[in-house]
Amino acid sequence: MKIAIAAWGTTGDVYPVLALAERLLQREHHVRVCAPSIYKDKILDIGADFFEVGVPFDLAEFHQTMDTVIAMRDPMAPLLLIAKEGILRRGEKWYNDCLTAMKGYDLAICHSIDIPGQEAAIRNELPWITVTYCPGFIKIPDNALYLFPNWSRTFNAIVWKLIRLRLRYAVDPLFNQFIASVGGKPRATVASDEMYSPHLNLIAASPALCQPGDFPPNHKFTGVWHLAQPDYVPPSELTDFLANGPPPIVITFGSMGGSNSRETTEILMDAVKMINQRAIIQAGWGLLGAQDAGEDIFCTEYVPHQWLFPKASCVVHHGGAGTTASVCQAKVPSVVVPHFGDQFYWGKLLFDLGVAPKSLNRRNLTAKRLAQRIAQVMTTPSMTEKAEMLGTQMESEDGLTTAVDLLESFPSSEK
Repeated sequence: MKIAIAAWGTTGDVYPVLALAERLLQREHHVRVCAPSIYKDKILDIGADFFEVGVPFDLAEFHQTMDTVIAMRDPMAPLLLIAKEGILRRGEKWYNDCLTAMKGYDLAICHSIDIPGQEAAIRNELPWITVTYCPGFIKIPDNALYLFPNWSRTFNAIVWKLIRLRLRYAVDPLFNQFIASVGGKPRATVASDEMYSPHLNLIAASPALCQPGDFPPNHKFTGVWHLAQPDYVPPSELTDFLANGPPPIVITFGSMGGSNSRETTEILMDAVKMINQRAIIQAGWGLLGAQDAGEDIFCTEYVPHQWLFPKASCVVHHGGAGTTASVCQAKVPSVVVPHFGDQFYWGKLLFDLGVAPKSLNRRNLTAKRLAQRIAQVMTTPSMTEKAEMLGTQMESEDGLTTAVDLLESFPSSEK
């Protein structure tokens, strides 16, 4: 098949679909990845056709948006901001670029929240499939939205109805206004049920971690998708640090940013020092780290999670879907510091599974609170034991093979 993938979002959104693209290429499909220029080199490295879409990534603007998001107390407010600023403000260009990029292809794959990319596929009369990383946003009778307790099916139905009503009046009009502007057909529940492909929505999450319930038939769990890092050679300074003491705490907030990187770094280092632990701090998009960290704290740029996390005693992270999966596969416990969105879902899930203490909201992050949670992990052996069992359960999953098999059995494969 000729498959066009619209790679929308931050690294945690894009790298999994690049892993999918790489596996599709190995199966001898032709793959074009439509993405901003920031991902060009990585896309060319895997051998896919790169088509630049959207506007260049602006890190300073991203930090400002993150500052706003972190300060928000209403859980719905970040979704509204992302819809306005992250999707629709430049949605027309993204749509037009994708419209051009997808012409002549057999199938389009889009993020579940990439409404402009989906509409471009529809205008090109292509079958379109969505990808999502968080099953917690999909309505099923056995679970309430993760912000609410799971008391009963009746209670869950009420919760989902209230959420849908709020989305219908707060977010759906924004998306439908855009859809109408490009000649599309408005969707009744575009910010909930109809953000997913009615044909096939691939849930790139671990069934062992999420314990699937009674999902509608268009939603299929595959397992996690990881982009391989085959030739990684760690710097000698990092290997020396790892060798010169017990397993450290690894701290990474991934693609989460904000303009107060120095203050955040000081909080992280103070927390580690309070409990006399060794730590590795990854810079990430938030540019964390300091030159004067001291001998027990090693600050570094990106290190592949699959290489680093198994060497940790505990990972402090933001709760992104990919990072969460990597920590669980590494068989180590977590401390989750969610910033917004589905990160709260993953933090609650890890707490419920007994492999992490209660999440620490990024807005409430202090050195003392973080130190207390790390200390709780270090003094609770059952968290490590449960993390090891969970990681073992995930070893049998092959998310990429499952996903490609589903794609190849999709009706468009007959073209």
